[in-house]
Amino acid sequence: MRFTRIDPLLPDAVDPGEGERLHARTPEGREVTAVVYRVRHDGWSALWHPRVVWELTPVSPGIGAAGMAALLTALRHLLRHERPGPDSACSVTWPSRDLDAAGALAAHGYTPYSVLAVRDAVREAAGPADPVGPPGIPDRTSGIEVRPVEGGVDPGGAFDAIVTDLVALWLAERRYAVAVGAAVARDDAPALVERELRRAISAGDPMWMAEAEGVLAGLALCRWPSAGTRLPSGTWAQLHTVSVAPGARGRGIGRALVSAAHERLLARGARGTYVFYSPHNALSSVFWHRLGYRPLWTTWEVRPATGAR
Repeated sequence: MRFTRIDPLLPDAVDPGEGERLHARTPEGREVTAVVYRVRHDGWSALWHPRVVWELTPVSPGIGAAGMAALLTALRHLLRHERPGPDSACSVTWPSRDLDAAGALAAHGYTPYSVLAVRDAVREAAGPADPVGPPGIPDRTSGIEVRPVEGGVDPGGAFDAIVTDLVALWLAERRYAVAVGAAVARDDAPALVERELRRAISAGDPMWMAEAEGVLAGLALCRWPSAGTRLPSGTWAQLHTVSVAPGARGRGIGRALVSAAHERLLARGARGTYVFYSPHNALSSVFWHRLGYRPLWTTWEVRPATGAR
């Protein structure tokens, strides 16, 4: 069985990577296999993940609910020989449309923590363009200016002031992400966010800022091209972060930023764009669906790792 039987946008197969092979049997005697990889997160990646994560990747897409349950039980037994601390997790990334596997994951204490959602430009071309806003809601984008943030700017004075404001905006969005479980609270977050922002500007990563009546109100930072083994064939770009100041939400600033990113990235030759969002985030989950994104993969986690059932 191929992943495309579950979802036509999925690749035929996904390389499970290197790691420890885990074997299990279902109640009817069918053998299933997965790869378990222990990941240590430090620095930037630790802002989004627990320090130590055991990632389980089933080898075959056709394992079904019984196969997933058997592998999760085997992983729990494997962890008896480890010493997971409180800053740890077990993780499984699996097709969002496989509801049988989702039931097994939930029954073993796993919760959906993040979703990889895609917007395929080829498919979208057959439909309407990006909407200005949801049906029935008036356009409130007047007075909003979206412009690129480009490298090569004089690194003193005004540039540093812009960076300071952009970092503050990103950190405000991050505090909300921490509150809903999409990010992890870390003391070094401000320094790491500033370093990443300066790196992105210096590298010329696609980036836009929005101003409302001359005041900074939004940021969109993208990665192009962005490699991903779980994506359909073709070249894809990632909308890495879209942040809107809390007091400026509801004016269409996020949509204006994303529309600017779509236009530029697709002009460069991207087949489409993708995002990671938290299903627990009541703002982003609705926002991305309205703009044509739909779930492809869901990452399920149990935190800490000892919480698996």
